[in-house]
Amino acid sequence: YGKGSSSVKAVDQVSLAVEAGEIVLLMGPSGSGKTTLLSMAGGLLSPGSGEVRVAGSRLEGLSAQALAELRLRRVGFVFQAFNLLGSLTALENVAVVMNLAGRIDSSVETESRELLKRLGLGHRLQHLPADLSGGEKQRVAIARALANDPPLILADEPTGNLDSGSGREVMMLLFDLAREENKAVVVASHDLRITEIADRVLWLEDGRLSAEPRRARERV
Repeated sequence: YGKGSSSVKAVDQVSLAVEAGEIVLLMGPSGSGKTTLLSMAGGLLSPGSGEVRVAGSRLEGLSAQALAELRLRRVGFVFQAFNLLGSLTALENVAVVMNLAGRIDSSVETESRELLKRLGLGHRLQHLPADLSGGEKQRVAIARALANDPPLILADEPTGNLDSGSGREVMMLLFDLAREENKAVVVASHDLRITEIADRVLWLEDGRLSAEPRRARERV
């Protein structure tokens, strides 16, 4: 980012592989490159060099349309700000992702209902995002991320707008679903309370990736 003396290399010589069924927690200070790394892993940004592969498919060289299709079908995103469509109900926010993938049959509503029920929202299906709590919004966002059964889930500060109880509950639900469905999950977070849930905890600082620092382990 930037030019000349003010340029910053947000992600520098990072090599990372995440297996199906594995949950990786990516930690580091603000501005360390976590969001950039997740954005490249999900095809939202292109790296200046190197390569990104999702479920065996190399992202570099894909057309804009092919890349959009890959993101829709193979990557589920969960954001700190939820990013729900305010004019759609919880049920519709999940179903629309399936519709975008070309599914318009009656099973879409059934599967959307089942996903939301599994996340404890069977009684909130027809509610708009404005009528949901923060924890409920994030559960809808997780259901949406899982809607097209992608092999990769990327979550960027998913507990950032939640209280401690809701945050842990949401993460446990995400992780349980990911394990049940054998998905690769990468979570970028400052939240030390969820380190015990992850299979691996990695540290990103100044764009470089390393094993979890001693100071982080001691604070848990």
